[in-house]
Amino acid sequence: MSEDKDAIEQRFGAGGSFTRRKLLAALGVAGATIVAGSLLPSGAFAADEQGKGKGKEKGKANNHFDPNDPEVQVQLVDFGADGTVQADTAALIALAGYVNGFPNGTQPLGIVDGIPVRVEIDRASAPLKYTFNTGVRFTRPVEIVGSVSKALNYTGSGIMLAMGADDGRNSGNLFNDDHYILEGLHFTGGKNMTTGISFAPFTGLMARIKNCIFNQFGHPDSWAITFEAQNWWPEITGCRWESLDDLAKNFVKAIDDGRSGAYRGSGNSRLNFIDNKCKWHGVLVGGIGIYTNAVKTLISRSDFENAAVGVQLGYPSLMSEVVNCYFEQPLGGTSIRLGDPTPQPNNNILLINVKDIFVNLHNQGKFLDTANASVVASLNIDGVTLIMGGEQQPVFHLNDQPGQAVKVRNLTASYQPLLPVTSNPIHVIDVDGVHHKKVVNGALAVSQLGDNFTVPPSKLTPLADMWYVKTDFTACSASRVQLNNADLMRTRKSQYALRFAPGGTGSYKSVYFMVPALSEVAGHVCTVQLFARASSAANLRVVAQAAYSRSAIEPAEIKAENVALTSSFQEFTFPFWVGPHASLTEDSWFMLELRMPDSPAWYEFTGVRINQGDFGLCASNDDRTKGETLEIVQRYFERRAVVLSGTALSTVTVDMAPKAKALASAVMTFISPVQSPISGVEVHGGAKFSFGSPITNLDAVVDFNTKAFEF
Repeated sequence: MSEDKDAIEQRFGAGGSFTRRKLLAALGVAGATIVAGSLLPSGAFAADEQGKGKGKEKGKANNHFDPNDPEVQVQLVDFGADGTVQADTAALIALAGYVNGFPNGTQPLGIVDGIPVRVEIDRASAPLKYTFNTGVRFTRPVEIVGSVSKALNYTGSGIMLAMGADDGRNSGNLFNDDHYILEGLHFTGGKNMTTGISFAPFTGLMARIKNCIFNQFGHPDSWAITFEAQNWWPEITGCRWESLDDLAKNFVKAIDDGRSGAYRGSGNSRLNFIDNKCKWHGVLVGGIGIYTNAVKTLISRSDFENAAVGVQLGYPSLMSEVVNCYFEQPLGGTSIRLGDPTPQPNNNILLINVKDIFVNLHNQGKFLDTANASVVASLNIDGVTLIMGGEQQPVFHLNDQPGQAVKVRNLTASYQPLLPVTSNPIHVIDVDGVHHKKVVNGALAVSQLGDNFTVPPSKLTPLADMWYVKTDFTACSASRVQLNNADLMRTRKSQYALRFAPGGTGSYKSVYFMVPALSEVAGHVCTVQLFARASSAANLRVVAQAAYSRSAIEPAEIKAENVALTSSFQEFTFPFWVGPHASLTEDSWFMLELRMPDSPAWYEFTGVRINQGDFGLCASNDDRTKGETLEIVQRYFERRAVVLSGTALSTVTVDMAPKAKALASAVMTFISPVQSPISGVEVHGGAKFSFGSPITNLDAVVDFNTKAFEF
């Protein structure tokens, strides 16, 4: 013992009974260890803090002390803690010695019972704040129960509370797991520490930290909680992380980097981070909320505000879930980050589920990005709402790497494409098949009028199928150009683009893309996407219009869309709304007008797509073969060659492809003999042309047009 009986009597007063607090404080660390080893009878601890116990026998069985008997519960103040750093530190060391002295079961075949020793830091009459300048290690399971009204202030270096004996073991106790439990504690300080609470490898298998407050705890190079390696089933629930200054403090780390990274990438497992609230209140962006690589991690019902990174999922993090969470990035930062800052041998972060998330990015931060350029991701997305995400900024800032996929069910991210523009296509899966509305020839797969077009002034002129132009400039031209492989990949597999070259003088010039079946998108917020570029910097005005009929063409845009073009293809994403209208029929069209206020050498457009929903789906443009595209566009426009030789004919009937709409016009243009074009009269399956006088050896083309209107 640290003191003999006479010294103890002299210190605390001769005669009468010792209270538990007086006895444990007098015994110190060595005496606490003796008590834990059952060398002192439990009756010595029966008296409570007020001396009321009178030697009760509860908690005594065969002269063994039950440390979890509520009648004899040990408190930090029982070891002499009084609110001063010297006494509080000595008491914490003695408390750890007391806990560590209890055997962890009988250890048959190396198996331990894992039952924790319970101690408390919640006595109402005790000090409101304890200060420790030295940390301790608990080498056997412990349950520390406190009150958030009692602050634990750490001024030392290293680890404040180390859990588990870091004895070099390379396997855990599996189904007889050590239970380390911290509940209702209030941590502060830590300005010189490395870690607040750390769980040694293979020992924190059933660790639980619940209902604790971490207030101004740590510094930018420390972590409040660390699971060093191979800690399975840990739970962090109901905690509050608060930082009031401008230091980027970090909350939880579980990435197998203990023991110099000997188990790096092997994966902590099944970590649960639930019902936690994390807020950095400073005027600068904060630190990291949770950085884990545990497989099947569950992060749920938690909030992250002003974090540099709210959630970071390192390798492997397989099938981890971030569900029902709130993120806010008022000063920048990222809500969810995939991968590790230093690339690992494997950087595949796969089958990540992100569901029921609300994000306010304040036009400053990012929702999801990667920690290094080697990360390859696959994501399942459902029920995500982003506000103020930044127009034309992708929802997911993924790398330009092959083999990535995103499954999407429900998402709201107005004016934002799902994905960045990459040379390696990212596979997008419309899970329910309800978002993607197939347009006809948005990537110019077919052009029945050839590849080069004259542009007469002040006349609506067809170009490639479903594409038109109208301008009063006097010397414009247009062509369909094939894209090289790099641009093919960047434009989500668009094989061609429409090139418009301004020339001459005038006041307006517009290219139009026509989408039939307007009724299919009426009544929904939908999104249109396209790729555009120019030979040099130029502006573009994008106007979404609902062409209900020839006389009823109205704006469908949410707001005016003016974008700046560069010499590289950019993807632009715009929501639009088609409301109810008396003239809405199955023959109504959606019309995308591209107004070109500047005059670079050329503009190029391709990859027009539409999807239901307030986000850009970023679907691929190769969902139809060229033959399928041609079959569909022939319902609306077709050019047929007519060659007759021999017998003179005064009339001829020319068939057209099966059409879904009534014929609007059929015009025959003569190649030989040369004469003015004539219009045909609709007959079943085609049009009849009358020449007036017989014609022999006719060479002509017929343009069938089934547009329901002209404008």
